[in-house]
Amino acid sequence: MTIKKLNPRDVFGEVLLDLGRENKNIMAVSCDSGSGSGMNPFKKELPHQYLEVGINEQNAIGVCAGLAEGGFIPIVSAIAPFISMRAFEQIRNDLGYANMNVKVIGSSSGLSHSALGSTHQAIEDLTLMRVVPNMVVLNPGDGYEVEMSLKKAIRHKGPVYIRMPRHAMAEPLEATERNFEIGKGEVLMNSGDDIVIAVSGTLSVDGFMAGKILDEMGYGVKVLNFTTVKPLDTKLLCEAYKSAKYLFTLEEHSVIGGFGSAVLEALASVKHEAPIHLIGITDGSIKTGPYRELLEAYGLTWEKVADRILNEIKNN
Repeated sequence: MTIKKLNPRDVFGEVLLDLGRENKNIMAVSCDSGSGSGMNPFKKELPHQYLEVGINEQNAIGVCAGLAEGGFIPIVSAIAPFISMRAFEQIRNDLGYANMNVKVIGSSSGLSHSALGSTHQAIEDLTLMRVVPNMVVLNPGDGYEVEMSLKKAIRHKGPVYIRMPRHAMAEPLEATERNFEIGKGEVLMNSGDDIVIAVSGTLSVDGFMAGKILDEMGYGVKVLNFTTVKPLDTKLLCEAYKSAKYLFTLEEHSVIGGFGSAVLEALASVKHEAPIHLIGITDGSIKTGPYRELLEAYGLTWEKVADRILNEIKNN
């Protein structure tokens, strides 16, 4: 595993600026989150392509729908729970139903803003964004995935939600070994068919390291990474499941309606009896605190994920 760690906000800011230089139709729209999301370099160099609407997420979506109708490509950023929940009706009606070419950035997603309280957590945003018609849902976990998610989202015609991480994360593979495409998953490890770990978002390294622990214990392990939650790579998923003895999903999100639920929906018609277990944040969880401490508390670090998988296998 590479130890390279890139700050997602720095990557987002640099890539957005490059894209804005190349395409004058790109408009950055901030909801008082220019600094927090990494838009400040864009604002400084391309002020005529930048709009600040303040803490006003619902109106920001309406502004973006109007810009898209006029041929622009708006990229609107706000803290994840506020853009995905406060503005949900506008996203559904003005972007989803109308299939508007707007890119919605849920900044500081998941548990990353938990130090500010449970109100600043977004552990339900994937559930909401998955049900919006026409919405592509991307869940990048590291610098490479942030860069490619933004670039591919700009090329995609239609609404895209990007669940943006906040903390610098290690990359499970070198960028030269990866080939990101919307709707395609990737194989991080393949030593056999005993256990499949399907992971999405910031836990890809934890899933990879848990796989290594199990592999060293003698199990055959596949670790599959899905940056795209919608549309899900059902072909890769179904092929792996048909050969597996156990399948585990892993995500930094509620187990209700998130990535694990998307996997269950995809496998509902597959004739195979391997048990499927969802590992994520359980219903009613509102703990707050530093990021890694919360992952530890919820059993989402690689050591605890490996232990959880071993216990489930023992009890089956």
